Amino acid sequence: MPQGSFLLGTVVRNIDRNEGIDIDLVAIRDVSKFSTTQTELKKDAGVAVSNYRSSPNSDAPETSECSRCFTLTWHGMHLDVLPAIPNPAPPGGILITDKDVVRWLPSNPKGYAGWFRAQMVEQLEHQRVILAKELEIEEVPEWQVKTTLQRAVQALKRHRDIYFADRDGKPTSVVLTTLAAMAYQGGDDIYEVLRSVTGRMGDLLVKVNGRWTLPNPAQPGEDFMDSWAADPERAEMFFEWLDTAQQTFDEFGLRHGLDYSVPLLGQAFGDRFAKAASRGLASTMHGARQDRSLRAASGGLIVGAMTAGSHRVKEHSFRGGSTA
Repeated sequence: MPQGSFLLGTVVRNIDRNEGIDIDLVAIRDVSKFSTTQTELKKDAGVAVSNYRSSPNSDAPETSECSRCFTLTWHGMHLDVLPAIPNPAPPGGILITDKDVVRWLPSNPKGYAGWFRAQMVEQLEHQRVILAKELEIEEVPEWQVKTTLQRAVQALKRHRDIYFADRDGKPTSVVLTTLAAMAYQGGDDIYEVLRSVTGRMGDLLVKVNGRWTLPNPAQPGEDFMDSWAADPERAEMFFEWLDTAQQTFDEFGLRHGLDYSVPLLGQAFGDRFAKAASRGLASTMHGARQDRSLRAASGGLIVGAMTAGSHRVKEHSFRGGSTA
């Protein structure tokens, strides 16, 4: 079954176009923990990965092993396969292996996905209704709906990737996703959501016995910040990044116009994203000019629809004059 960003609808493309997309899967073997060991489970999963790699339809991916999972790598995609067995409590929970830990580790990807969805269920239904009306169909599949929480998580992950491109200590996606979902208070404007979320995320972290903790809301006993204990600098780097992210999104709310917005987009999300956004906006403005819906508000701000105090921008022929 899928887990992580594919299950949550928060996948982001890598910064480098040549890097592959990461997909996370859980490979569950339906046996009791009393009938196998972590070593045996990992070994069996390794055999399955090796057999698959040798099959004629696999395209012979490269394979590697880490402490918890196996990775299959094709051109354009990395597939992480996490061996697991069922955990009777809570429902839907799993137990996973780790070479560095003697005991079975509890996790709950399905439960976490359910918790994440509950954080945005009101807006999810709102978006579904709007889209259903636009498409004139009775029911819209959930995969066609993207809430501002999902988009905010994607934006935070991309901003993080840019910020930590040449730095160590990058916070994990599950930490960003969990804090963003906890801080989320709804809203239709993505930048207002980002400003609100980044303003609240830091206050949601707590210290227990001198250690930062972030419990998995769907799995008691699992701490998403267990790696911070071994590397205290991770906390310092996280809060430095969070301050930068908050300043970035605050600036988006203060500045207007392509001359300001495009450089900010480049700093926050990378040049490729900024250029694509610029091209998209230019295309939108050209279309609005062509259908005579482009407006100019007081102060020179270009808008795409009639607003109070705005006036229509004359169609331009680009031959030194106007056609209207």
